[in-house]
Amino acid sequence: MKSKYFLWLILVGALIAGFLFFNRSRLNKQPSQISKSENPTITADENSFINGYSGKLLAGKNSPFLEFVQADYEKALSSGKIVFLDFYANWCPVCRGEAQELLSGFNSLEADNLVGFRINYNDSDTDEDEKKIAKEFGISYQHTKVILKDGVEVLKDGEVWDREKFQEELNKYL
Repeated sequence: MKSKYFLWLILVGALIAGFLFFNRSRLNKQPSQISKSENPTITADENSFINGYSGKLLAGKNSPFLEFVQADYEKALSSGKIVFLDFYANWCPVCRGEAQELLSGFNSLEADNLVGFRINYNDSDTDEDEKKIAKEFGISYQHTKVILKDGVEVLKDGEVWDREKFQEELNKYL
């Protein structure tokens, strides 16, 4: 009788361990590691090049959310588009969780006068251009968001945003 309970205990424990292992590996993915099947709104062509921007497309059909490239940022500023900056650290669990909300927010946008950039901040992927822009905006903490309209900062927020907060804030400027 004891061996029967012991086997059930092992079976339940193995199922729980497998479930946790599977979900941990999926939840720890960075947005750039999410496959097209997990984010089906992005096609292979869109992922490599959109509207003349060279940065990798993370989300958005009408308003692209791109990995930061200095030339793309300058192009967006000079085009008169609203620019959304998300300062993201690959080691930050808050950033990874919030990233899914931002991706969903960009995928739901109808407006086409916005360009967003994920800027690596204080992590292993941060380059000199990203350090420079973080300094320019006085960023002292990851998961800070900045919105620029006509090249002027109109919002700087370090709070965690969900999709609804993203839409609420952007609708003030679109």
